[in-house]
Amino acid sequence: MGISKLLAVAATTVSGKPEPSVGVVVATGLILVFGVLVLLYLLITLEGIIFSSLDQKKKGKNAPKKDASAKKEPAPVSASAPMRATPKAPVVEAGISGDIIAAISAALACMEGGAGYTLRSVKRAKASGRSAWGQAGVSAYTEPF
Repeated sequence: MGISKLLAVAATTVSGKPEPSVGVVVATGLILVFGVLVLLYLLITLEGIIFSSLDQKKKGKNAPKKDASAKKEPAPVSASAPMRATPKAPVVEAGISGDIIAAISAALACMEGGAGYTLRSVKRAKASGRSAWGQAGVSAYTEPF
């Protein structure tokens, strides 16, 4: 039995029909893979459209309704109107300059939206054996999933 006869026998299936050529198998595989890829792309795009429309509906429900009365100008402040009490100055540890306190207050105002917070005290953090980058690495790798 020669090699050519062995290859001819191997190329036939159980039913006696020859196997499809290599080109047909490759073309079928490529078409199938790219077809599924296109379907996944369409599915993910559709989900994005659905979720963005749901977010817009939620924002529409939560948005306050504007009345014509809300556009009125505020009444002028008279000199006899009581003033709000000014907040107490924060308790500051010795050695921290006023510029640092101002920077911390500005950062808090940015984080909190500008109102609704009070800076009560400022203390130095206790130094540990790690640098700031080392502490950031430990925090990043040890936070829960």
